[in-house]
Amino acid sequence: MITWHELAVVEPRLADLETEVRAEAEKAETDPMWSFSIYWSRTLRPAIKPLVGWERDTGAYPALHTEEAWHTAISHLIGLLPADDGGWAT
Repeated sequence: MITWHELAVVEPRLADLETEVRAEAEKAETDPMWSFSIYWSRTLRPAIKPLVGWERDTGAYPALHTEEAWHTAISHLIGLLPADDGGWAT
């Protein structure tokens, strides 16, 4: 199984995205209007798609093009966000 650390080592932009998600999580904790669904669809999903999964923007590191890599990445990043009443992201 591929780990978050392995993904971030071969795709450093993931570590940058993790920093952004951590900052968003801090804002979300104090914003009663914050919505996981909106953040996922407008910000996080578009940011992660070129980095990992089927729509990755480069052919380097084929393991990053897998469903396993996609799920590892989104599981890690979503886990950094506060709980919301929204459903699981895909």
